[in-house]
Amino acid sequence: MLVGNLKLRWFVIFLFLVYISIVLFANFVSDNTTFILSRHIGNTYKGISHNIVPFTTISTYLVNFHSYNFNTWFNNIFGNILLFIPMGIFLPILSAKLMRLFSTIVIILLLSCTIEIMQYATQLGVFNVDDIILNTLGGFLGYMILVSFKKRLFN
Repeated sequence: MLVGNLKLRWFVIFLFLVYISIVLFANFVSDNTTFILSRHIGNTYKGISHNIVPFTTISTYLVNFHSYNFNTWFNNIFGNILLFIPMGIFLPILSAKLMRLFSTIVIILLLSCTIEIMQYATQLGVFNVDDIILNTLGGFLGYMILVSFKKRLFN
């Protein structure tokens, strides 16, 4: 763990748990949940399609951005990225084993896959492989931010 001070370490763990709660809330209890539950009739999914083809949703939003209101466009492209930037910062701080980029990205990828599979299984969301891509990109950017500022923060 990059944080040596015991009180600071517990504070970082607390912040990480708050962050995880926010991620879970954003993925399972946000405004989208109400929309999806209103379409959930008799244990079948009505009117919502899952995306298993990489870059389909991303390209749709980027090419047809003028067809969406700003909040929809921004949340679907940048919301996923921004939501996972802290993950790329927290994981290496919490575990020295995750100071390597590959390890951090694998954990973020697995967590993102787990969230998408849980959304599909619980029908409290829509499985979208592009969300996995954008979440992983966000984690990568967070990791790069940490690496850029590591010497300033921890030396």
